[in-house]
Amino acid sequence: MGLILLFGMGLGAGMGPVGSAWAQEAAKEGKAADAAPEGEAKSGDVEAGKKLYTKWCINCHGEDGGGDGPAADFLRPRPRNFKYGLFKIRSTLSGKPPTDDDLFRVISNGMPGTSMPAWGEVLKESERREIIAYIKTFSRRFARETGPPQLVKIGPRVASSPESIARGKELFRKIECFKCHGNDGRADGPSAPDLTDDLSYPIRPANLTKPWNFRGGHQPEDLYRRLQGGLAGTPMPSFSDSLNNEQTWDVINYVMSLWPDPSGEHPPLKVVLHARRVAGRIPGDPEDEFWKKQEVFRYPLVGQVIQDPRMFTPSADEIQVQAVYNENELAFRLVWDDPTHSLPDPDKNSYEDAVAVQFPTEIPQGAKRPYFLMGDPDLGVQLLRWSDTGGAAGTPGEADAHGLAGVVAQPASGVQTTATGEYVNGEYRVVMKRPLATPDHEQDIQFEPGKFIPVAFFVWDGSNGETGSKMAISHWYYFLLEPPLPRTVYVYPAVGVVVAAGLQWWLIRRLRRRGAS
Repeated sequence: MGLILLFGMGLGAGMGPVGSAWAQEAAKEGKAADAAPEGEAKSGDVEAGKKLYTKWCINCHGEDGGGDGPAADFLRPRPRNFKYGLFKIRSTLSGKPPTDDDLFRVISNGMPGTSMPAWGEVLKESERREIIAYIKTFSRRFARETGPPQLVKIGPRVASSPESIARGKELFRKIECFKCHGNDGRADGPSAPDLTDDLSYPIRPANLTKPWNFRGGHQPEDLYRRLQGGLAGTPMPSFSDSLNNEQTWDVINYVMSLWPDPSGEHPPLKVVLHARRVAGRIPGDPEDEFWKKQEVFRYPLVGQVIQDPRMFTPSADEIQVQAVYNENELAFRLVWDDPTHSLPDPDKNSYEDAVAVQFPTEIPQGAKRPYFLMGDPDLGVQLLRWSDTGGAAGTPGEADAHGLAGVVAQPASGVQTTATGEYVNGEYRVVMKRPLATPDHEQDIQFEPGKFIPVAFFVWDGSNGETGSKMAISHWYYFLLEPPLPRTVYVYPAVGVVVAAGLQWWLIRRLRRRGAS
């Protein structure tokens, strides 16, 4: 059934509702807590579910459901270990196993932000139910529940308002959500780097500004269940004893206020990055009011897994880009989330944080482009780069490449790019500029308005061991410097208005003469 099953969203701080001591002790003994004995529960559904599990799920979740399949070590978060009966996404109270419908929703819809895909269009409903029957044999906790499920009761909705959001923000700090999720919800809290689950595996808190990645959904009722029910086996507790109904909704309203779109859906992908022409100087300060007026484009990033050394679990999953130009230069404002402000220390597998924008060295005349992963022997690329070297604004740079093994940094005397960057509450913001034309550097790309130019992006999180080819990457998109509007755009409409008005005047005058005669 794939990759990661039932891994939670992660809100708040503290210890999980089911203490970690018993789970860790069971792991030390080499057996699962509450493991079902061999040969129990042999119904037809279970047997059918076992066959399906072996076909679809075993590579990640393991033959015995221990979350230790051959792919497990390459995935973050790790696949669910079914033997412990700890399931994060539930509609049930703290300490209770999920309902069959909870498991069915996860299998059908997948787990956003993880490697667990949706199986709703691959497996029939009856097959998904059979898999659930087999999964439940891995832990006795399901058999011990004899009564009806004890569900989280969702109270009357408190409408979002400035007052509710303000109360929620205050509660967010009072119950110490910021210690894991950060002051602005970007998963950069002081406790975040050292968090582990109940089996001592590293675990990350959710980035609350990206609701499309919430494991258990981003509807308000989903968030209510997470706050009141907790996430079993993680540092995320139940707040049922700390928050009443109104307070729970206030926290939810505050969290939702952090989203880029009230719907919680990911903003649409725009394949062409447009750079608008502006008059006058382009501000180099990432926080200048100028940038708040420019269109934002979002591009997904994935781990570089094509060539060694690979990066299967990069920190950055997207980059936000704004672009403008004037008669002399173009500028990009690049924004991406990074949960840690890296301090380069190779002995600790930590390197500098960095970003790069890639273009072909020459604008393609046809459909052929360089290989997106830093070019190829026949067609080269140029990289405009910025790295956080510990200075006040970071360090710009440029490089030419004919493949990952052929990246050559340009000497400082040849670098035409300037850049200013900052790190604020889990987010990097960098403004990068370069002249449109560099006649003294023929190897550089020469930008021309009105032409579609391939563009790609790379991000490195040094604290995550990302350096060199270990990075987050995009594929090629297109970059367009919007051509200036010709004067005829303004002249022709004016002429058209005058002509239309003249015709109307002539027609009215003619009709009046006829009427008079």
